[in-house]
Amino acid sequence: MKISNDNMIRIAGWFLSLLLVFIGSYFIWPHIHVALLGIVCFYLGVRVFNFSTFKEYEEERRKFLEKLLR
Repeated sequence: MKISNDNMIRIAGWFLSLLLVFIGSYFIWPHIHVALLGIVCFYLGVRVFNFSTFKEYEEERRKFLEKLLR
């Protein structure tokens, strides 16, 4: 089974997004300065998920892939 580059970016984006959300949930509770780190991780997780999933970012994903493959 061959996975295309776009699907590979999508799957890696989902994994990275899930990882960032888990990290964010770990840091959200203790203290306010640590909670800010958790909020940033949540934000980055959502941004990575959006970038790797939605059609509106398809051109940016293609440019990113071209930059990686050079």
